[in-house]
Amino acid sequence: MKTLATLTVLLILMHTSLVQAANKPTPADSATHKLTVVIGQIMKRSGKLYIGLANNESSFKDESIKSQSIDVPASGEISVTFDGLAPGRYAVRVFQDLNNNQKMDFSGQMPDEPFGFSNVTMLMGPPNFDQSSFELNESKTISIRMMEM
Repeated sequence: MKTLATLTVLLILMHTSLVQAANKPTPADSATHKLTVVIGQIMKRSGKLYIGLANNESSFKDESIKSQSIDVPASGEISVTFDGLAPGRYAVRVFQDLNNNQKMDFSGQMPDEPFGFSNVTMLMGPPNFDQSSFELNESKTISIRMMEM
C-alpha cells in the first residue's frame, strides 16, 4: 500500500513538472532580436525619412507595426534600429518626405519622392510583402537603396 501511495505521488509530481515545462516558454520562444536598417544612395539631402516595419501584407500596405522618422543628414548613410522584435518574417519600406507634408507624394501613380524597400533593388511595379520580406531569427543588419522615378 505504501508503495502504491509513493508511486501515485511520483506520477503526480512528474505530471505537474511536465505540464509546467510544456507551458514555460523556451529561450528560443521568448528571444527578441534587433534589426538595423542601413539606408544608402540618398541623393537629395533634405527632408525626412520615414521608415516602416511590417510583419504581414496588411501592415506592409497600411499602417506599419513599428515606424521611425529621421532628418536626412548632409552626408552619409542613415542607420535606424528596431529593438525587441520576435522571430518571424518582416519587411521594411522607406520614403523621403522632401516637402514636409508627412506623406508620399505622387504624380498620377508614380512616386514624386525617393523611396525604398527591403530586398528590392529594381522595380517591376509596386512590391508586395512576400517580395520585400526576410526572415528574422537573429539580430541582423539589412541595407536599403533609395530609388527615384
